[in-house]
Amino acid sequence: MNRMNQSEQKIPGEQPSAAPVGAETASETASGRDAIAAATPPDGNLAALPPKKTKESFLPGGTPKEKIFLTVKTLLLLCFSSFLVALSSYSLIAPNNFAIGGITGVAIILEKATGGKIPQSVSIFCINFPLLFISFFAVKKKFALMSLANVTLQSVFLSLMENLGMPRLVFDEKIFAALAGGIGIGTAIAFAFKIGGSTGGMDVIAVIVQKKYPAPSIAWMLFILNCIVIASSFFVYRVPGDAMQSLLPLIMAACEQFVESKANDTITNGFHSAIEFRIITDKPEKMALEIISRLGRGVTSVPATGMYTHETHSMLICVIHRRQINTFRKLLKEVDPDSFAVMSGVSQVLGLGFFSGEN
Repeated sequence: MNRMNQSEQKIPGEQPSAAPVGAETASETASGRDAIAAATPPDGNLAALPPKKTKESFLPGGTPKEKIFLTVKTLLLLCFSSFLVALSSYSLIAPNNFAIGGITGVAIILEKATGGKIPQSVSIFCINFPLLFISFFAVKKKFALMSLANVTLQSVFLSLMENLGMPRLVFDEKIFAALAGGIGIGTAIAFAFKIGGSTGGMDVIAVIVQKKYPAPSIAWMLFILNCIVIASSFFVYRVPGDAMQSLLPLIMAACEQFVESKANDTITNGFHSAIEFRIITDKPEKMALEIISRLGRGVTSVPATGMYTHETHSMLICVIHRRQINTFRKLLKEVDPDSFAVMSGVSQVLGLGFFSGEN
């Protein structure tokens, strides 16, 4: 049985996936293509290999129309992200007497502690500006500028809400305020990251520290900082003689943080999630050719040995979009009904075919 190594062929209109197994040499690529070509029958029932596409095929062409569209999209997401943070903190979180983590939480606590003399619009900008100034030299300038624009718009929106007397939503069941606030801020953070920036505060600290420390350390550091901010709110919202009412703001803050992280994770990973298939088959060339031609996905082949029969087979590894699952299942039945396939969810895919530009 001929063994096909990884194929990187793509078809127009589809984005080929990054190879999940190590890179191949030029000679291995050529031999893999020859094996697929040899597997194509003379009657031409199988489609020929499509032309190869490279990374440049998926990057923006740079035409004026595309640049305008990208600029408008970035501005809309930037405005929407900053507005969600301002709306959530002003109309949902602060009026229901609890604070959250991060700089937004600090601003809410200062507003409550000073009886409104230090509004959120002022404290958010004043606290974030030094951090963003440092990040301009410590990380990418685009990140710093986008974050500064987001924080500035937050202050503008908050100032408008404060001066125009925008209604504040006070819930009898405080849990609804925590849920709505968590969804709003989590969505705002995800959109801010999507355009290459952040909503300021702890996000900026995380990016700066990431230059020197591994991700787990950053996660723990952010967790500790947020806990300190939330714990400090106890002294602002506590009710003397009523332990339950004093602890309620802390419970609400914990609920908001959980919902916020889930909303952020769902939206962020939703852009990059995919499905991985591992297929044990005796028809690797034919199967791979159909996957490449019909789905536009790269395929990697590795030898596999059954430990009961000690027979050698081929295991094909392929990463596809979720919308391609049904087509992939039909393809398996048509090409090799006796194949064995395992499907698993992939939370995030990075590489050729699953990204565009800097995203």
